[in-house]
Parts: sequence; structure tokens; C-alpha cells
Amino acid sequence: MIFTNFREIDKLGRIVISKDIRKHLGIEPGDVLQINTEGESIIIKKAEKKCIFCNGEDDLREFEGKTVCAGCLERLRALS
Repeated sequence: MIFTNFREIDKLGRIVISKDIRKHLGIEPGDVLQINTEGESIIIKKAEKKCIFCNGEDDLREFEGKTVCAGCLERLRALS
């Protein structure tokens, strides 16, 4: 399914992503989006969760609102 929308950028540089696109992609309020450019195109996608220390994607845990992998969490525990 292809979604096409035309949106005007407001005075603060914001655009609105329509409800049907957000629903299709599973984007919820508070989600982080990754914004890249490729040539003359802007690519917006839902950011993948990664460890804030090593960028690992395996065995992730939430710690005080941050995503940390089990390995880095163990290393942090060893510091205390």
C-alpha cells in the first residue's frame, strides 16, 4: 500500500505525518524518528532501539528511561 500526502512546512519547520501513515507504521506519540537525506530526498523512519553506550541491538533493557544492553548494564553494575 502506498501513502501519498502533501504537507506544508510551518513557520517552525514542522510537518504533520497523517494518522493513516502513523497507524500503518506503528508510530505512537513519544516514538523517536530517524531523519536522513539521500540525494534530494528526505527519509523518515522509526528509529530502532539500540544501547546508548555500544549501539548494540541484542538483549536490551530499559534503565531509568534509557535503553541499555545486558552487557553494558553488567559493566555499569561492576563500577559500583
